[in-house]
Amino acid sequence: MLVFEDEIGDVAGFTVILPAVSVGNAGQLCVDVLLENIQKEKMKTFQVLHPSLVPVVAPDTLLENTSVSTALQAYVIEDSKLVIFQIRSGILPGQGSAFIADFLKWFKESGCAELVVVGSMHAHERIDKQITGTDLRYLTSLERKVPDDFVKLEHREQDLETGGEPNIPGGGISSRILRQCHQQNLAATVLIKFCSEGDNSTDGMVLAQYLNLLVPVFNKSRPKIPKSWQHLFGHSAPVQMFW
Repeated sequence: MLVFEDEIGDVAGFTVILPAVSVGNAGQLCVDVLLENIQKEKMKTFQVLHPSLVPVVAPDTLLENTSVSTALQAYVIEDSKLVIFQIRSGILPGQGSAFIADFLKWFKESGCAELVVVGSMHAHERIDKQITGTDLRYLTSLERKVPDDFVKLEHREQDLETGGEPNIPGGGISSRILRQCHQQNLAATVLIKFCSEGDNSTDGMVLAQYLNLLVPVFNKSRPKIPKSWQHLFGHSAPVQMFW
């Protein structure tokens, strides 16, 4: 079960945002952008425990105080009716199903309105029709209105043969949590960006702006870069190496 360090309060009707640990960590980088662009005084922070996550602890660069960051944290923004989770480590091998089950149990018992999962999938796994155009896709467990320019993730031939949901290579728990939401009649949307491993800060920024079109989180047209990224990828390549 999910164990919160303190009573999270009434979040019935809230939208929940959860990153999937996936290729390039784009979902987690996306959540970094969201949190950086929300007024801190409107945000309540909760440490959350779950045995399926790799334990980790570090200074909290978001709030810049004596608190710490841990493997799983929840940020409640009551004015916007949002609960944003951040996962700062990985899910232990074989424990994905347990995490999904416990997370959805909390989601249902809390009476939350919709789950939005942000993640990524391998860019090299794209099929022909995905090579051109936008590199952003979405999937939903139930019918819901989306912006006109949103593109639904296409089925592959092998998906149609098995009658399953579209495959999300490198997407972590994205496809499994969507499948569980569909089976349990829970409203869920998965937002995906095609990514490759490397410096994925741009992918995180693009994914955050994509999510903001669906669920308004911040008002800025050009969101601020998270302070926690300051030393994430080191300095830029020296120009001398290209002489």
